[in-house]
Amino acid sequence: MVKGIDNIGVAVTDLARSVAFYEQLGFAKGYDYEGDVLGCTMNAGSAVLFLFQTKLAGAQSVQRDPSLAQNPTGLDHISFVVEDVDAIYNALKAKGVVFNGEPADQDWGARLVGLKDPDGNNLYFLKYLE
Repeated sequence: MVKGIDNIGVAVTDLARSVAFYEQLGFAKGYDYEGDVLGCTMNAGSAVLFLFQTKLAGAQSVQRDPSLAQNPTGLDHISFVVEDVDAIYNALKAKGVVFNGEPADQDWGARLVGLKDPDGNNLYFLKYLE
């Protein structure tokens, strides 16, 4: 029986650039992995990402649209639950992080703001409305 998610693996084109980006979002670098791939964990609360550098020559960033249904199959996005969407948006925007738009309440019951990581992966910060 599944008890939870241990980590989400994210292939990146530049490990150092991605580590710096996720650190800006509030993740802390965990353990380094230098086996058959170069990678590391990034931790924030119970969220664990495993960033690893692709060996694929000429790897292209993913092309995903925030509209969801226009995207090809596969994992589409990662949503992170936060205490205050507007506070994290304002703090990160002040650091130069670029967002897809401003925080907004969604008709399905959450306040949300989206952005892309350096390789084009869709990320969201959300808080469910009460």
